[in-house]
Amino acid sequence: MIITDVPNIRRLEEEAIANGLSAEVLMERAGRMAACFFLQHYPRMGQVLVLVGKGNNGGDGLVIARELLKRGWPVSVYLSAEREKLGSLCKKKLEELLHAFPQLSLYVYPDPVPWTKADYVLDCLLGIGVKGELQGEVAQIVKELNEERNRCFFQTIAVDCPSGLWEKSTTNSLAVIADLTLSIGYGKDFLFREELSDFTGRVEIVPIFDTLPPSSGLESIVGWELAELFPFRNSNTHKGRYGRVLILGGSVGFTGAPVMAAQAALRIGSGLVNVGVPQEVYPLVAAKAPSESMVFPYDDAKLFEMVVSKATVVAMGPGFGLEKKSEIFFKTLMSLDLPLVIDADCLTLLARNPDFFQLIRKWAVLTPHPGEMSRLLRMEFSPEERIQVARNFVKDKKITLVLKGVRTVVAQEGKEVFFNTTGNPGLSTGGSGDSLLGIIAGLIAQGLDSFDAARCGVWIHGKAADIAAEKRRTKEGLLPLDVVENIGAALEQMRMHLRLVLDQKSQWQEIQTAYALYPR
Repeated sequence: MIITDVPNIRRLEEEAIANGLSAEVLMERAGRMAACFFLQHYPRMGQVLVLVGKGNNGGDGLVIARELLKRGWPVSVYLSAEREKLGSLCKKKLEELLHAFPQLSLYVYPDPVPWTKADYVLDCLLGIGVKGELQGEVAQIVKELNEERNRCFFQTIAVDCPSGLWEKSTTNSLAVIADLTLSIGYGKDFLFREELSDFTGRVEIVPIFDTLPPSSGLESIVGWELAELFPFRNSNTHKGRYGRVLILGGSVGFTGAPVMAAQAALRIGSGLVNVGVPQEVYPLVAAKAPSESMVFPYDDAKLFEMVVSKATVVAMGPGFGLEKKSEIFFKTLMSLDLPLVIDADCLTLLARNPDFFQLIRKWAVLTPHPGEMSRLLRMEFSPEERIQVARNFVKDKKITLVLKGVRTVVAQEGKEVFFNTTGNPGLSTGGSGDSLLGIIAGLIAQGLDSFDAARCGVWIHGKAADIAAEKRRTKEGLLPLDVVENIGAALEQMRMHLRLVLDQKSQWQEIQTAYALYPR
C-alpha cells in the first residue's frame, strides 16, 4: 500500500466527506477494521485497557472497545479528560458504548490508570494531528504507560500512530512505545523511519478509504495485498511444477547454515531442494539436513553440473566460506544462467569483487544486513539514509535489494521502494538470514519473479516469527526452526487477512446507510 504524508491523509478525509461520507462513518470503518486486525494479531483473549483522548482518535478507540465487548472480551476504558471536554464525535461514541454496555469499567483522569489489570493497552490518546512535544496530562499518561509496559509486561497497541509521534520526532522525543501500530487509512511516512522504529513496533495498515493518495514512490508490504499471489494449488499437480532450489554453502564450523536454508525452502513449498556443500563437511551436513532434501558434494564436477542443469534457482552464501577457493567458485556461480539469491559470505565476496555484478545473466536478489551493505558500498550510512542508499545501489544493476532492518527495505530499479511490516526482535539470532534466503529462493522456484519473491519472502518470514513469538509468549530464544515451522501458518494468515478486509469492506455501504438513516 502507498505510504503517504499527513497532508495527503487530511485531503483524503476531506474528499471522502465531500463525496457523502460523514466523519462518523469513517470512524466506524476505522474502528471496526482495527478491531478485526487486533483480533488477528492477538487471538489469545485477555484484559483490554483503552486509553481514550479527547478527539477522533479517542472515538476510534471507543468503537474498537465496542467491537471487542461484542465479542466477549473484557474491556476497560480510561478517559484522559472529563466527559464534557471530549469532542462531539468522541462523546457520542462514549454515550453509545455506555448505553450498550452499562456495566463498562470506566475511569477518568486524574483517576489512577489500572495498568496491572491489562494484558493489552490500546493507545487512542492522540492521532496524526499532534505537533510538538507532549505536555500536560497526556504527557504524564504517556510517561507512565511506557514505564508500566516494562513492569506489568502488557502489549501496547497504538491506533493510527503512537501518541506523541509526528513528522519532526527524534529518538529522544516523548511518545508511546508500541508493540504494534495500526495505521489508519494508509501508512504515514514517519512511521517507517528506521530510527523511530522503537516507538512503532510492527506496523499494520487499516484501510478505510475508497480512493488512493498520489504515489510517493514508497509502499508498505501488507499481507492482504500479497495474498492474490498465493492461490490454492490445483489438485492435479506434481513436484515438478514447484521448481528445484539449489542451495550452496557450508564450511567447517558452519554446517548448520545451509541446513536452515533448506528447511525454509521446503516449508515454503519448493518442489525439490538440493544442497551442495564441500566434500569435507558433506557427511555432517547430510546427517543434519532434512530427509526431504538431497545433499551432495559440489566438489564433484560432474555431479555439480548435473544438479545445476536441473535447478530453477541458485541460493548461495550460508556458511560459504571466504577462502580463495570459495572466491573462485563464487565467480563461477555468478555467471550461471539462472536466478540467484545471495547472502552472508557471498555478499562479502561480492563486496571484494564489485566487477562480479557484470557477470549476472538473469537476476539476483541480495539480502544484506546493514553491516554487509556498508561493505558493499565501502562506506558507512545512517538509518536516515536507508531509502536513498537502496535507490542508488540498485541503479544499472540486475538486482533486487533486500536491505534488512526493523523496516526491511525491498528495492529494484524502476519500482517503488517497499517496507516490510512484519517481524520482531526474536529474529535477532544466527540463522534467521539463512531461513530468509531459503524462503525467497523457494518462491522464485515456484514462479514468482525476484521482486515479488523478495516482497513476499520478507513478509512471510516476519509473520512466521510473529506467530512463533505469540505461541511461545516470548520473543527471547526464538530459533530459526521455530520460525520455519510457522511458515504455513503465515501463509494461512495472509489469505485470511485478505478475506477479513474484503468482509469488512462489504459492510461499508451498510454502515453508511445505517448512519444516514439513524443519526445518533
